[in-house]
Amino acid sequence: MRIATAAQMAAIDHETIEGGVPGLDLMECAGREMTWQLLREFPELAPPDRITVVCGKGNNGGDGLVVARLLESLGYEVHILLLAEADGLSSDARVNHDRLPASVTRETPARDQWAQRGHDACTESELVIDAIFGTGIEPPLRGDYGDLIAALNAGPCAIFSLDIPSGVAGNDGAVDPVAVQADATVTVGLPKLGLLLPPGRDHVGRLSVVDIGFEDDVCEHHTDDLHYLLPQDYADLLPARSSTAHKYTTGTALVLAGSRRYGGAALLAGLGALRSGAGLISVALPETHASSALGFIPEALVRPLPTTASGGLAPLAPAILADLLARQDALAVGPGLGDDPETDAWITDLLATTDRPLVVDADGLSAFARLGRAPRFAHDEVILTPHGGELSRLAGLESSVPAAERLTRVFELANEWGVTLVAKGSPTMIAAPGRGVVINPTGHDALAHGGTGDVLTGLLGGLLAQGADAFTAAVLGCWLHGRAGELVAECAGTRRTLLAREVAAHLSDAFAELEALA
Repeated sequence: MRIATAAQMAAIDHETIEGGVPGLDLMECAGREMTWQLLREFPELAPPDRITVVCGKGNNGGDGLVVARLLESLGYEVHILLLAEADGLSSDARVNHDRLPASVTRETPARDQWAQRGHDACTESELVIDAIFGTGIEPPLRGDYGDLIAALNAGPCAIFSLDIPSGVAGNDGAVDPVAVQADATVTVGLPKLGLLLPPGRDHVGRLSVVDIGFEDDVCEHHTDDLHYLLPQDYADLLPARSSTAHKYTTGTALVLAGSRRYGGAALLAGLGALRSGAGLISVALPETHASSALGFIPEALVRPLPTTASGGLAPLAPAILADLLARQDALAVGPGLGDDPETDAWITDLLATTDRPLVVDADGLSAFARLGRAPRFAHDEVILTPHGGELSRLAGLESSVPAAERLTRVFELANEWGVTLVAKGSPTMIAAPGRGVVINPTGHDALAHGGTGDVLTGLLGGLLAQGADAFTAAVLGCWLHGRAGELVAECAGTRRTLLAREVAAHLSDAFAELEALA
């Protein structure tokens, strides 16, 4: 589905209302869908549990009033903390205020009491619903709102945010000085860009999107070529697999990686490829690491290669190279190759001439920068996977560039180079000519460990080998890799201690989650 900024979402709302759908009906539908999603997100809730709804004066508060009315009708004890007098509400919110039954208790505390009443709500309720601000808020917040939100965050009960955690800017995810730390967020119609970019994304918790009937052509007309996929969408990208398959029909991939100093990178890339579902994986690496490779990844075919004097892979004679590439459906090139000029020259020449689908990472990318060359390939079935430093060396795009600006530049570079570009980061962005940009929703700082990118390189190579086009392989592979990292952290109970090999091991669990939806 498309991703919208706050302004784009407002334009979609406006055109929908102008087309004959009353705003009051949209608010009712939004409130209804948000209520059902709340019950799915918090199945432990049961009537007559107490739920407090904190409502601002705008339409986000109006959504909260609809949710309050519906929850009361289901038997919950509902209390409303209203941050404006009834006559100060937006017109649709006022209508829904007046629709509340008498059994819904409500109070409108003075501003200097907001923080205290927010604290009380958290201690007296099983759940607090955040309906203070919608997507149109632009930080910084006034002190009284900030104090209230800080009190909610400090409380003991769960928080469910409507449309966006209050205090997060819908356009770019900015937070100043504070925003609601939600356990779950439900957003309406389309995901908002601020929900997906840091620091806003760190306030969202579990994100869900509910449909309230916006027409697809209206959404497409008002948004950019920027996309967010749901788990079912990723499941639909899984390579087909026949019950009569064998190792040559499920794809063969070659990992070309490592140097005398960085042999582990080749092994981790090999692990990622082995966990991709491809049938046969070959790992070509320096001969000094061949014996350790046989012990670490015995399922792979190990191809020892000669090295230069400094330990980089030495250029291969044409006949030897042809034998190495024979029957390979895809190549994964770059992890740990080092910075030997001789290696750089022959690797970039190979990448520019081979007809195999490619994923290029790490020193395979930096070789272009060291030689002063723009990335050049013989075809467009190519995935580049730079992290911030590599992207800076290749294109001068600093990792400190705001994420919203990085979106634009990533798409421009993918078109300039004619490749699928995976800009690794928080979040990872995948762009390709004619395919727009996808923001990957999985992964977090647990993946901030050496070697995890090597696992991704091998995984992407294996997906290419199974017949996925470059963009599909990149989108699917980034989701699987990020989800595997999340699963490692969940099992360990911490994000701090992840090992790259554990990400490869948990790829099976990530695949299983998608296969359950297929």
